[in-house]
Amino acid sequence: ILSSTNLNRDRITRATSRTNEISLEEIFNDKIVKFIDEVISNIKARFESNALKFLDCFRIFDVSEATNEQEYGIQEINTIRQQYPDDFNDELVAEWKVFRKYLFVQKQQQKSAILTQRQQCINLVKNGMTRDMYPQLSLAVEIFLCAPISTATVERDFSTMNRILTDLRNRLTTEHLEQLMRISIEGPSDLDDDLKDLIINNINDRLHFFLLRTIMNDLYAYVKTI
Repeated sequence: ILSSTNLNRDRITRATSRTNEISLEEIFNDKIVKFIDEVISNIKARFESNALKFLDCFRIFDVSEATNEQEYGIQEINTIRQQYPDDFNDELVAEWKVFRKYLFVQKQQQKSAILTQRQQCINLVKNGMTRDMYPQLSLAVEIFLCAPISTATVERDFSTMNRILTDLRNRLTTEHLEQLMRISIEGPSDLDDDLKDLIINNINDRLHFFLLRTIMNDLYAYVKTI
């Protein structure tokens, strides 16, 4: 014969199980489903036509598509200006009208090493004289080059930072860390002989300094005991 205590325990256990099932279902509907809906919404927003259309405006920097038409690139430049009204004014259009002539001349010359769209944008930012001539156009190009097309670049940068900023190198300054990350990400995959010799010489100099300092410290400690 089952005791009343066991019956009550069984009744409580079943009631608790039903409560847990309801709680899990509520949590799933309230949290998980909403999270999935937000992910789907963000993916759709990320790849909506307006965002891709804005990035497509920078195709005007492609030399192969440059023309001598008066309206070439004007609509795209106006789209960029409207997207960032606080950063650009009418000077952006004026700069473009001059710069597109430069692109068209490059196309006419038909050089074997014509710069690609991305290379053209990078050159516009890195060349100091060109940057001074087209300040607003250079800023627009910077925005294009920094556009987060995907998260792969960010993840790669964080992985590089974790490889460099280890427990033994946790006192690196922000500036030094940035320099090392740029070398790792943008530098050549293989070092040339001159750079290898430079690194080896630097290491040898540091070792000599460390050994000399150790010897001097030992000598100083010995002199104090005399």
